Amino acid sequence: MSTRILAAIAVLLAAFAVHQSTQLLDLRRELASAQARGVEDARVDIVNAMANQGGEIARAASWLNDYYKSPEGLQRPAGLSIDGHPDYEGIGVWIFGVYLPHRLKGESDEQARQAIVAQIQRSDEWQSKHRVER
Repeated sequence: MSTRILAAIAVLLAAFAVHQSTQLLDLRRELASAQARGVEDARVDIVNAMANQGGEIARAASWLNDYYKSPEGLQRPAGLSIDGHPDYEGIGVWIFGVYLPHRLKGESDEQARQAIVAQIQRSDEWQSKHRVER
């Protein structure tokens, strides 16, 4: 009789283990699907946040051009222009790499611009043009 009880318990435990394993696999699939949806939702949110922001980006690039020219900036007479063409690297780094991420985090236009200034002031180019007497 005790052998039958132990066998029944073993069968129940095996069934429970199979059920738990199946549930775990289902949960893993759901998690992977939710993560994929989350990434896609984040992309859509970024696109929606950037829709109709062309004017703001143009104003930020114009400001950056002026800052590049200014005595307190990089003192480049041509601003965001190198050899007669736009400084694509500067635009990419400062507008798309600094300004936009700060704006997307909810910071103001002024805060995003100050983040650019702070990073430019740490650059070798800025440092070489603004040697501070020590």
